[in-house]
Amino acid sequence: MTTKSLQLLFDAMHHGKYEFEDFLCGNVAANYDMVTVNGRPVYRPNRKLKAYHRFLNAFLCEYLDVNSRVVYSYRKGVNPHAAVSAHAKSRAFFQTDVSNFFGSIDGDMVRTILAKRSTRVPIADLHKHTERILDLTTIDGLLPVGFATSPSISNACLTGFDDELEAHCKKACLIYTRYSDDVVISADSRERLKGIEASVDQLLKLHSSGRLQLNSAKSKLTSVGRKIKILGMVILPSGQVTLDMELKKRIEVLLHFYATDREKFLNIVESDAKGGIEQLSGYINYVNAADTLYLAKLKRKFGSTIIDSFLHKSAT
Repeated sequence: MTTKSLQLLFDAMHHGKYEFEDFLCGNVAANYDMVTVNGRPVYRPNRKLKAYHRFLNAFLCEYLDVNSRVVYSYRKGVNPHAAVSAHAKSRAFFQTDVSNFFGSIDGDMVRTILAKRSTRVPIADLHKHTERILDLTTIDGLLPVGFATSPSISNACLTGFDDELEAHCKKACLIYTRYSDDVVISADSRERLKGIEASVDQLLKLHSSGRLQLNSAKSKLTSVGRKIKILGMVILPSGQVTLDMELKKRIEVLLHFYATDREKFLNIVESDAKGGIEQLSGYINYVNAADTLYLAKLKRKFGSTIIDSFLHKSAT
């Protein structure tokens, strides 16, 4: 691979629109703000910081490790539907998630994964700029929700965990997939899943120096014969994977009143118009990734213009 200095790559991409000196030394905190969405902080970079993040994604983050066999989040060409379909023929399912996923990934974890890939990225002098890259991609030493660099970095930070859990599951005849902070493991019987939560928790702590831990309150074990709901989708007895009917109803109610009666729309979203629009945008973008046939149905029912408008809004 041909490598170049960070400055040469930066200047080649931006052609003088942004100054490398500012990229290297500017005040990062002045280029984003924080809003609260569903009770959690979300950080919104301005146009300049977004450009810096696009640059880092193109020349750094896309080269970071990811276990493409089991990870279905934040990757081109894969979606939640594929993550769930991997489990369609199973009979028993263990689901859990990682508590405070992005917010538990700290600068030391990011620094470690950057060092591992330092010889496999096109940036020749990456080692000289690691601390600045951390400044641009973390806030108060933690990975923020809302930065475009966070998804790829989070996947890379869990690669060791993904690899070892995949090996454990193969040995035990289990199927493992991860979508962001959601962990799903399935088998042909409940017996095969005995003790799996403890195994997942142990590996997660091992590969994060104890920083990451499972949200035990969301851990559950289900079997065929009950409703199998995973990542907002349902596995039918036939093995078909479709969006959950409750989610479809929620989306269509919001779309109906958004298009026909804004007052009722505001009542549904508890007078938080901005939050309601962001929620609906998130749903539509999720449908776009998970079920294109249902997206086409929504376009027929509510019109392509309104659906496309939500696809182009930020889903955060």
